[in-house]
Amino acid sequence: MLKPRGCAQTQLLSVFLIVAGLLALCARSLAAVPASASTPADSGQELARVVGVNYAEVDGRGTVTVSLGGRGAASWRSFALKDPPRLVVDIVGAVLPSRPEPLAVADGIIDKVRIAQFSSTVVRLVVDLCQESSCTVSQPEEDPRQIVVTFPKRVTGVEFREVDGRAEAVIRGSGRLGYKTSVLIEPPRIVVDLADAVLVGNPPPMPVSHAIARQIRASQHSPDTVRVVVDLVKETTYSVFTSPDRPGEVVVDFGHRILGADFATSLKSTRVSVKSTGLPPVKITRLTDPHRIVMDFDDSVLDSPDSTIEVGDGTVDRIRLAQFGPMTVRVVVDMPYYVGHTELPRGPGPCGTWDETAVEITRSPLYQKTIAVDPGHGGTDPGAIGSTGLQEKAVTLDIAKRLAAMLEEAGAKAVLTRTDDVSVFLPERVRIAADARADAFVSVHANAGRTDEPAGTETLFCSNVPMSSRLAQCVQASLVKETGRLDRGTRERPDLYVIREATMPSCLVEVLFMSNLTEELLLIDPAFREKAARGIANGIWAYFEWRLEASASADGGGARAGPAKAGNAAGPGNDSADGGGASCADTVPGDVIEAQHGPAADTGGEGGTEGDTGGGNGQGT
Repeated sequence: MLKPRGCAQTQLLSVFLIVAGLLALCARSLAAVPASASTPADSGQELARVVGVNYAEVDGRGTVTVSLGGRGAASWRSFALKDPPRLVVDIVGAVLPSRPEPLAVADGIIDKVRIAQFSSTVVRLVVDLCQESSCTVSQPEEDPRQIVVTFPKRVTGVEFREVDGRAEAVIRGSGRLGYKTSVLIEPPRIVVDLADAVLVGNPPPMPVSHAIARQIRASQHSPDTVRVVVDLVKETTYSVFTSPDRPGEVVVDFGHRILGADFATSLKSTRVSVKSTGLPPVKITRLTDPHRIVMDFDDSVLDSPDSTIEVGDGTVDRIRLAQFGPMTVRVVVDMPYYVGHTELPRGPGPCGTWDETAVEITRSPLYQKTIAVDPGHGGTDPGAIGSTGLQEKAVTLDIAKRLAAMLEEAGAKAVLTRTDDVSVFLPERVRIAADARADAFVSVHANAGRTDEPAGTETLFCSNVPMSSRLAQCVQASLVKETGRLDRGTRERPDLYVIREATMPSCLVEVLFMSNLTEELLLIDPAFREKAARGIANGIWAYFEWRLEASASADGGGARAGPAKAGNAAGPGNDSADGGGASCADTVPGDVIEAQHGPAADTGGEGGTEGDTGGGNGQGT
């Protein structure tokens, strides 16, 4: 059944009117509600206000801080965007009273910082980045009115350089960079990992032209770790350090290079030089048992093909080089004896391509010489007896023992004709010296006169063996110089058995007069006996030094430079005739031989006296 048309239209009109009425009612209701009703403030919660945004570098880390005001509480959420890279931090429950201009930073990670009201209750912070980077966002418990965005420290570059001969790879960055190192081989390389760091830019590998390194590479090994690799020419030691004096740097220190050692031999010394790049700190010490000079070079690495250099020139046995510590090179000069050395001024080497540290080691002309030392008297023969009861045999034995020790220290072999208070016949004394193939014979005595007036020192000789007078002159000059006593000179005495029958250059030393109380008291004093022994030793030194120079002059050589090896420069009894050249008085060195031993026991000597008037001597004829 069809409904009338007008009835349908009436129904549609009624529906329309109902809907319109409902919409009008809703509109009136909404107009009566405040605008913040859709925010947390609808329930009475206030919004926080963003009162400031600033950038600062804290311990090398770029830090963006948002400061909040008001009584409202705010929270945050963050996320990263790409193309271009940027960090977004939404501060929820906050309003921005005014929109500031973008904050330009350009620190290598952060380009600029922007902030705006993203919605009625959300303030959006956008950090535009120069490159992708990790970061942390926090709202510190101790200060919840701040939202802090912290970026890693920055590695801004690497460099290899050599300053004053000291090579180093320098990693530059911001703040105090933490690091961990390791060594890899095949090929050799040093790896430095820097945690909590970002590499600024993407630097290409940097070639290096150096004896130690050939290339430096840097890369972002992980999101928060930078890896720097130093590719080496060969394995080497190194150290890594940071210093308050060099903020923002991690230094891979290769130190100074010790390039090797060399030596040059002359008549009187051997010069040992250590070649280096620059002049590293060095400590030079002398050690004994065995004799050696030690040079410790700090901040140094050994870069020498030689670890041992054989010398064997009679002054130096060998030179040894080693990496003693991570950054300490030790150079050891082994010596058969030691009598002295001089540290020479440091500076450029002769070629100017390296620097050098050198020592000049005194050569002993006594090295491998055999010296017969004859303490006068002994046993049943007390020799001269002073007014205090002092016996000559005790004085001569003590001085002779001290003398023998000094000669041994200087590289000689000393043979004593007696070592205790025993009687030794004169022919036996001569035989002991001959059997030892001695290069010189020195008999030690104390003088005596018929009165207490005679005083002073004299040395006697017999010219049946060439150069005996030269030996006597050298001993006399050195002994007088050392003791400061009256110089009575040298005299020939062919009537004295031991110096007449000796088959090598020989002399008999009358140290002082037992018959003179002043000199007797000196002979009692151990310090004076030490002086007397040193004076005689220096005289023997001067004698053999003269022979060495005479031999070199006869060969037309003189001093020899370069790493030549030298043996004994003069053999016993084969030199030119006595005389010629400078006198021993002109050439005696001052305290060449230093006594290093205490007084020997006062245990006796040999008999007989020698008066200032030529009286009989127990040595016999």
